[in-house]
Amino acid sequence: MGKVSIITILTVLGSMAFSGPLRAEDTQDPWKFELLPYLWVASLQGSTQAGDAESPVDPGYSLFTLENLHGAFMGAVRVSRGHWSWQLDTLYVDYQDDFALGPLQSHVGVSGGFLEVAAGYRPDTDGNLEWLAGLRNVSFTTEVSLTPGPQGRVDKTWLDPFVGLSYRYPLSQNWALRARADVGGMNPSARLSMNGMLAMEYAFSDRVQALVGYRYLELDFRDNGYLLDISASGFALGLALHF
Repeated sequence: MGKVSIITILTVLGSMAFSGPLRAEDTQDPWKFELLPYLWVASLQGSTQAGDAESPVDPGYSLFTLENLHGAFMGAVRVSRGHWSWQLDTLYVDYQDDFALGPLQSHVGVSGGFLEVAAGYRPDTDGNLEWLAGLRNVSFTTEVSLTPGPQGRVDKTWLDPFVGLSYRYPLSQNWALRARADVGGMNPSARLSMNGMLAMEYAFSDRVQALVGYRYLELDFRDNGYLLDISASGFALGLALHF
């Protein structure tokens, strides 16, 4: 992703976060940091098109099948103080697969991911509900070839604004339920984007928590012969570290 896109994201979200009046408790509360490396074991399905070549993504594909996965990275960071929080989430995958499509042999390659930056606001500093608004910078390289038939390769990067909310519901001293949902698609070429997560949280201590949950992500982007209409869903494991 380009430097201009990253600067645009940080500028817009910085303006959002500091546009409102600062409250006394916001300046008195300590800074809190959360680092969340995670593993998302997702299945991927949908359709891709690059130029004149179009192929469905194998619905039986798993991101963590070694014969298909060429690389992956996932992680999130959250910084909060008082009513406000600033959050960053990033995901990268490199997926290559070959399979039969009727009488044709199809090769599909999808590599890339997203960098998501969001600002959050909690009406009550001790509450569990948080409103979110942010930008998701999505960048993918898509390759589709049919043998015999057409071949195509397209690189696309786009910004997708989104709004959503997150909620944390304590169940006991050690257990809690985490949920998050957001929706985008405000980019003229992005028809729809949806992201949702539901997870159980177990606290080993005030600084270390384990999360096990389920995540769903859907992207639908179409522009001048390029199509990326995919959904990814599956179980996720994470370890939250607090500072």
